[in-house]
Amino acid sequence: MTTGKLKIATLHCLGSNPHKHATQQWHFVHCAQACAALAEWIYPAGPNLLEPEVVYNLLKNDMGCSDEEVEAFGFEEPRCWFRFTDNRYVGLEDSMAYLADFCRRERPDGIAGYSNGGGAALLVAAARDAGHEAFQSIRFLMSFAGPTSPMMQRHIREYLGPHHRRITVPTIIFGSRHDPMLAGAVQMAGDLFERCELAIVDDKRPFANHALPDQPQCYEPIVKFLAAQRA
Repeated sequence: MTTGKLKIATLHCLGSNPHKHATQQWHFVHCAQACAALAEWIYPAGPNLLEPEVVYNLLKNDMGCSDEEVEAFGFEEPRCWFRFTDNRYVGLEDSMAYLADFCRRERPDGIAGYSNGGGAALLVAAARDAGHEAFQSIRFLMSFAGPTSPMMQRHIREYLGPHHRRITVPTIIFGSRHDPMLAGAVQMAGDLFERCELAIVDDKRPFANHALPDQPQCYEPIVKFLAAQRA
């Protein structure tokens, strides 16, 4: 068994940034703390800067978040990996190029992402299985409330290419059953992954059931998953 910690790149959500992802409630901080004995987390920054109004409209109008939730999220240095605009993912090519350089340099053991970052992580894993040289160090994938829409599934298939039907690295998808972003999780896990664990529970959560929980026990499936990757 390996004695060192797993090195994992974890990608922030839309409108966030590495500092917020690592420190703010309802983002990644509680997961990182729960898995501290197993993982060394590294925090790349999405290369696409956003106007604060874009983040406000997403939270308030698209998600229906309360004024208190919108204020708590904040608008400091908002970034993303891609935006769904005009029926396409705008900014995705720049993000994949950035992540390729990042992974060549850092050589992470795994890739993780929350929400928008979960979508980018899914596509990195697909590109890895298709043979992209920059992502070959990655041997597992974690998507925290990442998109499961038909658009995301189409992009996964495109990044897998014509010779691969499924992502082969061990995968876990984490979130709430009440989160609309995870509506297609069961179908996607069966169709596009060889080894995918669903850690999707019946809990209601803030931010339209899209927030990451703050109770350490919620991350027990993640701890078990990471322990298995170290074995």
